[in-house]
Amino acid sequence: MAQRQMNTERVQVAATLRRMRAEAGLTRERAAEVLNCTTSKIGDLETGRSGAKPVELAALLDRYGITGDERNDLMDFARQSQIRRPRGGHWVTIPSSHRRFLDLERQATSAIFYSGEIIHGLLQTEGYAQAMLRWNNLQPPEVTEQVLKLRMGRSSVLNRADRPSLRLWCVLGEAALRSGVGGSAVMHEQLEHLITMTTLQDNVVVQVLPLGSGAHALMGLTLTLYDFPPPAPRMLHFDGYGRGAVQDREDEVSNATHTMDLLRAKALGHEESTEFIQALLSELEES
Repeated sequence: MAQRQMNTERVQVAATLRRMRAEAGLTRERAAEVLNCTTSKIGDLETGRSGAKPVELAALLDRYGITGDERNDLMDFARQSQIRRPRGGHWVTIPSSHRRFLDLERQATSAIFYSGEIIHGLLQTEGYAQAMLRWNNLQPPEVTEQVLKLRMGRSSVLNRADRPSLRLWCVLGEAALRSGVGGSAVMHEQLEHLITMTTLQDNVVVQVLPLGSGAHALMGLTLTLYDFPPPAPRMLHFDGYGRGAVQDREDEVSNATHTMDLLRAKALGHEESTEFIQALLSELEES
């Protein structure tokens, strides 16, 4: 019998609960004591296989020391996750804090990314990330620093000790490598980091789509296709101005998967891409 697929909101709540327990320094066994339940139930709550009742969620948040806006936001979001969806397309808007999305990303087993203009957050150096966050100076410095800290912590999923590391496959447009984000010194460090990651880590692949490669269906988009442990659905994350959105509609995800496969076939191979990035790095050194 096929497993019933979970909804996206439940997976997001589960991922955040897992993060909150870890930050509180508690094991699943200790969390189970709060609800007087088995550790397997805590595991189900932290993967989305089952949803927490409001009273259960409140008890766990009490134990984890979660108060204020963070508590209210998760309680409200969890209630929304119980509402039956209408038929048709479904979008979930990611909060501007990025926190819930980062929790979701930590649950993923693999990710396939495409952008013609930017480097994926998991592969960004601190200098590059800082330049991306500060370019318009709309946020107070303390907010920018907090978001930067969260962003730099993302890369831990590529070297997990508690379970298999995330498998990351990036297709980057040549323009992303020539963007000049942060200036030549920052880009030099960023390109070196890409070469190191794609060369030394078996779970990271970077391909380059050179300028002049022609039309494709993802032009103008920045998106990531995430896989999760079943029965969680495969999800698409679209990056947009100031916000992101997650799409889990099956036909949309299936079409995007096919398009990603075509794009990976169109891009330079793994070794060719590494040589291409190395050549760009040499250009920076000579300039």
